[in-house]
Amino acid sequence: MKRAMILVGACCIAACSSSGSGANGALPPVTMLSPDSANHQLARFSPDGKRVYWWELAGISSQLWTAAADLGNPAKVPVTALGGGPLFWSPDGSKIAVGSSDSSLIQVAVIPAAGGAAQQLTKESGLGIPSGWNPDGDRISYIASAGSGGGTFQTFVTSVSHPGRTPLVADEKVGYFGVWSPDGKHVAIGQFEGSKNTIWVADSAGRHPRQLTTDGFEVIGASEWVFSPDSKWIVYESRRTGTSDIWIVPVDSGAPRQLTRDIRNDWNPVWSPDGKWIAFLSDRGKQTDVWAVSVSGGQELRVTDDASGEDLMQWLSPTRFAYLTGMGQSGIWSMSLTDSTEKRLTPDSIQTGPPRLSPDGKQVAFRIERGGGQSDIALMPVAGGPMRTLVQGGNVLNIRWSPDGSRIAYQSDRGGTNDIWVVDAAGGAPRQLENWPGNENQPVWSADGATIYFMADREARLNDIWKVAAAGGEPVRVTNQGSMNGLAGRRGRPEVYGNIVNTNGVYAVVQVKADGSVATIWDKTNAFPADITPTGDSLVIASGNKGAGGFSFLMIPASGAGAGRSLLKAGEGYLGMSDDGMQVLYTIPSGATTDIGILNRKDGTTRQLTKTPTDEGGAVMTPDGKTVLFQRSRTIRRIAIADLTKLLAGAPK
Repeated sequence: MKRAMILVGACCIAACSSSGSGANGALPPVTMLSPDSANHQLARFSPDGKRVYWWELAGISSQLWTAAADLGNPAKVPVTALGGGPLFWSPDGSKIAVGSSDSSLIQVAVIPAAGGAAQQLTKESGLGIPSGWNPDGDRISYIASAGSGGGTFQTFVTSVSHPGRTPLVADEKVGYFGVWSPDGKHVAIGQFEGSKNTIWVADSAGRHPRQLTTDGFEVIGASEWVFSPDSKWIVYESRRTGTSDIWIVPVDSGAPRQLTRDIRNDWNPVWSPDGKWIAFLSDRGKQTDVWAVSVSGGQELRVTDDASGEDLMQWLSPTRFAYLTGMGQSGIWSMSLTDSTEKRLTPDSIQTGPPRLSPDGKQVAFRIERGGGQSDIALMPVAGGPMRTLVQGGNVLNIRWSPDGSRIAYQSDRGGTNDIWVVDAAGGAPRQLENWPGNENQPVWSADGATIYFMADREARLNDIWKVAAAGGEPVRVTNQGSMNGLAGRRGRPEVYGNIVNTNGVYAVVQVKADGSVATIWDKTNAFPADITPTGDSLVIASGNKGAGGFSFLMIPASGAGAGRSLLKAGEGYLGMSDDGMQVLYTIPSGATTDIGILNRKDGTTRQLTKTPTDEGGAVMTPDGKTVLFQRSRTIRRIAIADLTKLLAGAPK
């Protein structure tokens, strides 16, 4: 559930660009459908191109909308979902499969394209996310936790006429994403076991799987664009060179073929309707743009060239191409709780992540987003003053101060995949604590600052918790569940909490003990640990209850005893609490944006801190309780259509 961010004003994107180069020296003309202030988080056009559905943010959830293909006569659809999610039109264009949070965390639902109530098809203990239609127009594939096996995700099948749950691939024991071919004769399987990922193909019933790739670095998307339109090829991403490239492999027999070779990442491949081209995203040039490459090989063609971030592509014809585009600005502000005066801390020339406050409350660390998968870590005084760049390069996430404020842990992909790094707050060279081929993330400091816990998919079906000395050394495995899905801790507290997919498929909150064992704290609903009180006696959890788009925030005893109680109202989102645990910062929904409020736990009174047309979030309170730091931003995402006629016609044959 991420938000792209803009601080002031609206970003006006030109209808077409004259910079960059394609095969004929010019970029294709682009028509912008959305207005300058739009916030379209995902868009999917109908098979006949006459209608479009999209998600828009609405507080902590997303609202589904529909309109004519030119965005005329827009109307809300009575469906909400956490973070939006993929939309899939049925082959005949009469129905749409979506993920809905209107009954629980997220379940597969079907909406009549002509209008009408949503029909919920799944009743998963955890989540059910649609991934495609069978050509018969009745069966729908979806992703869910494996249930009785726990510990991984697999693809299942339900039906509009006979809802139920059957595996897409028979007798599969490890995690996988599966996708039907357009002719319905095959299933492409992206198998993942720990950090090893391979591509397989099975028959239409999901039987007799046959391995197509062996390197262990190959990934397919969970979408209908894995197979070529004639069902003869599978497109995938491979990280065998350290960064991601686009490859294709024949379904029947033959060797895989590499289509892109840039030193930067290429991802999200989408076949053209005639099967001659593949569009993809690339961060070459230190910005994310759309490119296209011929299936027969040759020069990659640039489709877009600007600082806006493009994604969520869809071919409308062999020469027309839709995508989402937008660019953001965001900054860090401070507010005095005494007189409500505000001060901007970061310059308006940069885009930042949320503030991370040092333990003494004197410095703030934050991410500077450079675009193209590149970001920095910077520091500046909370009282205001010069900004200092601490780390450069790679995509930096999950910035965490050590308990004494002398170091910062974070994750970065500068080594090819996400790894855990540490840097001294005073400056110096960052230190990489491990260098594994999979993904390591979510660093959490131990109470004494000597150890860092983190999540890793190494030798696990999904994830497990590992730990490593902050000074360096060999990482040690902490849990052997194979189904950890999150990690939370509070600076200075010895407890570490995780999120586990249990054997019933429920997302349960567990406490991770020093010996690596886990104790279930909450499994009454799907839930995720959000915070720990400073005394360690209570937890704040995000619970997947009905209402507020499937989410509510509860405070429960750390022992797990009792039922817990609601901490916030429906639609409000937890941000954090003061050092004494008595003041709670939270988001207040305001249409498609959020404001910040503060709740006094002693007497239950609330106070709204911001009320603007921009987005406020990521708030933290200084240790003296006098100042709140927060991120102010705004989201701009627009639907664009590019005409590739001249670009593709002029490409070298």
